[in-house]
Amino acid sequence: ELQHVSPKLLRARDFELAVPGTYRENNSHEVVRISHFSSTIKVITSKQRPRHMTIYGSDGKTYSFLLKGHEDLRQDERVMQLFRLVNALLEYSPDT
Repeated sequence: ELQHVSPKLLRARDFELAVPGTYRENNSHEVVRISHFSSTIKVITSKQRPRHMTIYGSDGKTYSFLLKGHEDLRQDERVMQLFRLVNALLEYSPDT
């Protein structure tokens, strides 16, 4: 629970910060800002025990993030991109 890790972050609302990965330089008037954080942080059972956190954007959408310490996250990001691509393809054509 975020309450046990950072009560101030749990109570904070309507940040001026953009949701990571959503900012586009040419669309600064459409910046998706952090509205608030989910109260639940999931610890994933694996060797490194990464945390899964959800951020709520000012656009009403939810954004998921994987938090890991002391590690290069580039490979993880590539795997996540692959999963998003596969999910999009399956959504487009479920019989695949």
